[in-house]
Amino acid sequence: MKRLLIVDVSALFHRSHSAMTRATGGMTTSAGIPVTGTYGVINTLLSVIDKTEYDSIIPCAEGGNNWRKKESTEYKGDRTGKDVSFYADLSLLIDEVLPSMGMNVCRSAGYEADDVIAHIARHSPAYDEIHLLTVDKDLLQCVTKKVKVILFSSTKKTELVDIDGVLRHFGVYPVEVRYHKALAGDQSDNVAGIKGIGKKTAVKIIEESRPTGINPEFTGADRIALHPKVRENAATFLGNLRLVSLDQDVPDLTWFASSSPNPGQVEALFEALEFRSFLKRLPKVLATLRAV
Repeated sequence: MKRLLIVDVSALFHRSHSAMTRATGGMTTSAGIPVTGTYGVINTLLSVIDKTEYDSIIPCAEGGNNWRKKESTEYKGDRTGKDVSFYADLSLLIDEVLPSMGMNVCRSAGYEADDVIAHIARHSPAYDEIHLLTVDKDLLQCVTKKVKVILFSSTKKTELVDIDGVLRHFGVYPVEVRYHKALAGDQSDNVAGIKGIGKKTAVKIIEESRPTGINPEFTGADRIALHPKVRENAATFLGNLRLVSLDQDVPDLTWFASSSPNPGQVEALFEALEFRSFLKRLPKVLATLRAV
């Protein structure tokens, strides 16, 4: 079985940086290089590939100039700005560490990492199974019989989410997750839902709006927008739906499969960054990465 791992670098970095800062106060090398988020992401990645064999790994990140923020000033508008050390740490991970490990980060200007991940997952027919590594439930809308999400919460706790898993998390099918978010809102992205519609009501509305023999030409969004509990707020629902729906056809997107790393280069980099715990694991790490 050919298996692909697509990594949500942006989400993992933010979560790792936050968690490691709370736990350690932040990490820097003796030369003052910030490595808090980089350490956390690499530790997570190594723990995952240590448990499952992959034929290729493709890390994805934000492309900048997010089109959603241009359409809605409230979208992710509650997120505070980061300091210089945060971005230096992120740049280190994306531009130096991952490439030295044989992984070139894929991104596209104007699009979020989730869009890029959704596109690659949809357009990778050569693989029998695709895993999406993330901390973000937005990607659960990508789940199919072939695509599963590794929902990460700690190095000791991950959940491999399939279609049944999406039903447990949201109460609806993967293709309906975006409807659920558009109705009930998405606090993580600062998307307000429709007043009076919570998670349980959203599930009921979606269930009642599934296809029937009546008006078969209507899309799922059409049927939900015409639902008695949504009709007066149809514009809000449709606006939210555009924001929370992942773009699975990113224009002119290219990506590259991972390659075997140079052992000397990886060892020198880990030594320079003082990742001593990784150095102890280096022989196994290199063997794992060479197998990719």
